[in-house]
Amino acid sequence: MFITKRIGAKSKDLKKIEKLYIEAFPENERFSFSKMIKNESGNYETFGFYKDENFCGFAILLNSKDISHILYIATLPELRGSGLGTKALAALRRIKKDMRIIVDIERELLDCEENELRRRRKNFYLRNGYEETDIRYRWQEESYEILSSGGIVTKEDFGNFWKNLGINKNAKDE
Repeated sequence: MFITKRIGAKSKDLKKIEKLYIEAFPENERFSFSKMIKNESGNYETFGFYKDENFCGFAILLNSKDISHILYIATLPELRGSGLGTKALAALRRIKKDMRIIVDIERELLDCEENELRRRRKNFYLRNGYEETDIRYRWQEESYEILSSGGIVTKEDFGNFWKNLGINKNAKDE
């Protein structure tokens, strides 16, 4: 059975989540784990994913008004390709049923060694009901595009998302 649990700052699984977070995301794409978990702004949410009560992954979301941004989502490496990511996205869609959900993914680029992985990642989200938007930006020396679920998100919506949070993302449109 697949279970989704809201994770708080005192969760027994925080070490597992942090370990997977560090393993799954390159350093230039990571934000302060402790700041997200402490959630002093009240805008972050962390969810743990479990298969038969065993930890299998997590998602960290940032919320503003009617948009929920999946900042990070990962499953344990040995469980990838087993359908758990699809279950995790479906669970988040149920939890955030009244919100538009966005995710940023690394864009395919000319002569990029990781294009096949980036293509598979994008196709994963598209198969799970996400749609392309016209939002492209560059942040931390990487090029991204935004996909959305539950409604279209415009460039203006994306800018207002960060503005409402009082965060200067220092991103440049592409």
